[in-house]
Amino acid sequence: MKQFNKKIITDLKYFLILLGGQSISQLGSSMTSFALMIWAYQNKGTVMSISILGVCTYLPYILVSVFAGTLIDKWNKKAVMLISDSIAAICTLCVLILYCLGILKVWNIYIINTLLGVMNAFQSPTSNVAVTLIVPKEHYNRISGLQSLCNSFITIFTPVFATAIISFSGIKAILIIDLITFSSAFSSLLLFIKIPNNKEENDRTKSYSFFYDFKKGFSYLLQEKGILYLIVFMSIINLLASMAEGSVLPAMILSRTNNNRVLLGFVTSAIGLGGIVGGIIVTIIKPPKSKVKTIFNSCALSFLLSDVLLGGSQNIYVWILAAFAGNIPIPFLNGSEMSILRTKIPVDIQGRVFSIRSSVQFSTIPVGYLLGGILSDKVFEPLMLKSTLMQQTVGKIVGTGKGSGMAMIFLIVGIIGCLLSMIFKKSTKIKELDK
Repeated sequence: MKQFNKKIITDLKYFLILLGGQSISQLGSSMTSFALMIWAYQNKGTVMSISILGVCTYLPYILVSVFAGTLIDKWNKKAVMLISDSIAAICTLCVLILYCLGILKVWNIYIINTLLGVMNAFQSPTSNVAVTLIVPKEHYNRISGLQSLCNSFITIFTPVFATAIISFSGIKAILIIDLITFSSAFSSLLLFIKIPNNKEENDRTKSYSFFYDFKKGFSYLLQEKGILYLIVFMSIINLLASMAEGSVLPAMILSRTNNNRVLLGFVTSAIGLGGIVGGIIVTIIKPPKSKVKTIFNSCALSFLLSDVLLGGSQNIYVWILAAFAGNIPIPFLNGSEMSILRTKIPVDIQGRVFSIRSSVQFSTIPVGYLLGGILSDKVFEPLMLKSTLMQQTVGKIVGTGKGSGMAMIFLIVGIIGCLLSMIFKKSTKIKELDK
């Protein structure tokens, strides 16, 4: 057993150093984003100012990702990550200088968030390809569990740490900590991690045009229908998840608890704890025999345990249980999906395919946020408040009064998500990904 554990650590040496550095840096960046969101709201006093911050980050990421993958496959992965992280750190430094001089404006942050979105379009897929290059195939599922574990810790502790630091030392301290965490990640990547080149980097004799290489990623997906259908499925799931958990959850909890932010904090913390537990389990168990079944069974279970229970109950303890239990399957889903993609997609075009995947899957998230708000404010909340028939029928499940329309959205999303998981699970092309 000790030899087995020692072998795993040896195999994952570079990955563990990379994950540790990136996680520490990501925590610093997440705290900065949280702090600047609060600062922007306090200065503008509008929800729109916060929404624009998100748009400025997501939109350039989605647009640039499509093209970035072509360059990523040709360029040195370590250099791309170091340069992307350095530019992001320079952006943080600019915010710190402007803040210290007392001349920081909200529009400055809009511009900086746009630059960060562009850099993330290069950094994120490059990191995915780098992990493929430094991790043996038999550990793909395990490292996805570790990544989910770290992301869940960051989700939980970002608001806790950021709020405490802002209260005692102000935003300036957050920005300085962000720069320190960047230095740690940059140094570990530069000095201790060796990322081997792929075929595209090694072969300098080829001189394809940019558009030829760009088209190659799309051509691969059109040929590999199973991977294409899997990406389409995940984009639909992101749409549904962002409609409910992303957009409606905070408003529903607050409206049904008389604006009790503490109870909302319990529910959101339970989401992160569920992810941690799921991540630990994925890390220590053997990879599943059928990754395809794991993806769709985990997704269906998550929708049933989380969305259906959140919509069908008005009890805070049930909400906490639903948020916790419904997020345990997520690392299983993510781990199996990434394992399939890393194994099936040739490493020399992974940058292109991962970038296209990011553009497609993440493009539905802002749409989901928008739909969740519109359906809640304009359709389901008025319907449940005004329609006696709905109150006497659906109201027996989701309750009545303020928040019942939002609960109905959760119920519908949960049922649709579960059904879609079972439908896509039957796809012959997707089933072939297990071979």
